[in-house]
Amino acid sequence: MTNREQLIQELEKTPDDIVKLLLDYLYRVKATRKDHPLAKFAGILSDAEAAEIKQSIAECRQVDKNEW
Repeated sequence: MTNREQLIQELEKTPDDIVKLLLDYLYRVKATRKDHPLAKFAGILSDAEAAEIKQSIAECRQVDKNEW
C-alpha cells in the first residue's frame, strides 16, 4: 500500500472536524513550500551536516567576557 493509499484509508475513518484541520494544514504547507525563498534549500543537508552547523552556531554565540 502506498503512502497516499494509506492516508486516504485513514482519512475515511477520521471525523470531519479533524479532516478540516488536516486540509487547512495541507494548504498552508503547500503554500509555504512553493513560495518561500528558502524552500529550494529544504532537505539538502544530511543529519550530520545539520548537526555540525548547529554546533558551529552554538559556539559562535559564546561571548568571552575576558576579550572585552
